[in-house]
Amino acid sequence: QALPRENVSLLFKLYCLTVMTLVAAAYTIALRYTRTTEKELYFSTTAVCITEVIKLLLSVGLLAKETGSLGRFKTSLSENVLGSPKELMKLSVPSLVYAVQNNMAFLALSNLDAAVYQVTYQLKIPCTALCTVLMLNRTLSKLQWISVFMLCGGVTLVQWKPAQATKVVSSVSPLISATLKQYLSGETDENSWRLI
Repeated sequence: QALPRENVSLLFKLYCLTVMTLVAAAYTIALRYTRTTEKELYFSTTAVCITEVIKLLLSVGLLAKETGSLGRFKTSLSENVLGSPKELMKLSVPSLVYAVQNNMAFLALSNLDAAVYQVTYQLKIPCTALCTVLMLNRTLSKLQWISVFMLCGGVTLVQWKPAQATKVVSSVSPLISATLKQYLSGETDENSWRLI
């Protein structure tokens, strides 16, 4: 009976991974679309604030469900949030950095392609690895370092002349183009094609 549980948990992990990947990709594409339309743009700070309020409400709802009763919910909030202001201040620093990062994401997607942004955004992984080694004195295995350098290489390849990689250059001569337009509009006969 332990084997089916492992299969279910593996399927659930794959499901979560797929959903998270699709959400991340759809978020970037939707954000890029909303920032490049010719309609009046919304304030990025308002969007970030609404996102964080939704996350807060979901977190409070999950905590309420986990505690089970209103009394335990209030106790948990008072102990972990209101009862430890020093820990709350420590958490405020990464929260502010995260808010700035989300606003910068809106700015970046207003000026970059979605694909370039998405791959460049993955540079947070090598930066995190370096900070882990330099600040926390942890060590990474050879396989982990190889993965980090491969990620950096992928980011470099995507950023290398992105304009030439994403644009299609038309090499049709003006004579062929003009004759093709005339033929499609019905303004030419078969003798015009012999000139080409």
